[in-house]
Amino acid sequence: MSAKDVVQGYHAAWTGGDLERARGFLADALDFQGSIDRFTSADAFVATLAQFVQMVQRVELLSELYGDREAALLYDCVTGSPAGVIRTAEFFRLDDDDRIATIRLVFDATELRKLMPPAV
Repeated sequence: MSAKDVVQGYHAAWTGGDLERARGFLADALDFQGSIDRFTSADAFVATLAQFVQMVQRVELLSELYGDREAALLYDCVTGSPAGVIRTAEFFRLDDDDRIATIRLVFDATELRKLMPPAV
């Protein structure tokens, strides 16, 4: 599969709430680094993604770029109050098995951090 096929499939799955299908696009040892969390396994990442999906009303894809083994998406996550619209850039690299091996997720986490319990 091409990077475009994999990333579009993954994006359509998670934004459609089909996390089992989304998980199928991820390498088991996914290296995820975001503005709030870091994960080194796809299962741990998808568990947190499941919580985020519950907040999302819709996702508006603004731009997409594809290379041979990498891709980048720019989109708005519309979450409603209090987080509102979260402009997000997501960068992907595929492994040799055509699975997403790395994700770098960049967004302003200010409003989401306000919703999180204080660190102890």
